[in-house]
Formats: sequence, C-alpha cells, structure tokens
Amino acid sequence: MFEQITLKDKSISEKALHSSLQKIYSHKQGNNHSLDRSEVAGSGKKLFKQKGTGNARAGNKKTTQRRGGGKAFGPKFHNVSFKVNKKVKKTARISTIINKSNNKSLFIFDEDKLDEKNIYDFIKKNTNKMIIFVLSNITENKLVTKFQNYKKIYFLSDKNYSVHTALKSDMILFSKKSTIYNLYIGNN
Repeated sequence: MFEQITLKDKSISEKALHSSLQKIYSHKQGNNHSLDRSEVAGSGKKLFKQKGTGNARAGNKKTTQRRGGGKAFGPKFHNVSFKVNKKVKKTARISTIINKSNNKSLFIFDEDKLDEKNIYDFIKKNTNKMIIFVLSNITENKLVTKFQNYKKIYFLSDKNYSVHTALKSDMILFSKKSTIYNLYIGNN
C-alpha cells in the first residue's frame, strides 16, 4: 500500500530552505503602538499664561511630562512581513521532498485504496513518529475526520503544504492524486 521511493535528483538548496523558514518565523504581529503627543486627544492651547502665576512655564497638556500626555519614544507599529519569491518557494518545496527522500522517509500511496486498516497498521509500525499525509483534497476524504485526534498524525492538502511542517516531520506520505506528487515526484 505505502511504497518508499528515492528520487534521482539529490541537490538540496539550503538558501531556499533558509529563506522559507525565515518567512515562517517572521509571522509576528508588530501591532503594539503607543500614542505620542501629536496623537493624544486634547487641546493644543497653552494651559495658563507664561508669566505672573508663580508656576513653571507650561505649554499644552499633551506633553510627555503631564499625566494623560503622550509617550516619548514609545513603541510604534511596524511591518515585519518578509517576502519570498515564487521560484524560491518552489525550490524550497522540492528541497524538502529531496531531504525526506535522502532520509528514506518519503512514501507514496494510492488515495482510492486508502482505508482505516492501512493507516492504522502504518501507525502501529511507526509509533512515536510525526507522520504527514498529503492528499489531493482533505474535505472530501472521510478518513481525515476519523484520525484527526491522533497525536503526531497530520493530513495536509496540496494548498496548505508547508516547508516548516515537512522538515519537522519524520515521514511524509504523498497521494498519487496530489499535484505536488505530479509536479515534483512523479517526473523524477
């Protein structure tokens, strides 16, 4: 049912893998923001006249020294996104597949013949290993809902295949119907 395969192409692009992982690690919010004196609600009117009150000179009430005033040099919203080109993403995806092939942890299977017993037997043989099943469409397959509570077993579609999860996993199993299999593995 599940057959292990090795690919002929053995070149792994470390740069592409690194930049793809950098993209994943750059998913920060970066949305902390404090108001400075130009953003605080309030009047810009001088609080009291310059001379004759006996108090120190005062400008408006939005200054940083006053309660309710703005924050000097506070945190500002900043964009932390990191763009990865399409060709680099494709190269990183191919590199993860080649990496799993070199480690002898790349398998293929026929999605039509997949049933509970096959998956359960494969899990029994490979206990305590993170296994990823890549299917053509997750929503149509009923086995996904049956095995979704199992630890260390993940079902991915072609669209949500991730370089990061592929590198973390111990084994990857590709369906022959999946587009990733047809594009990268079937031709090799």
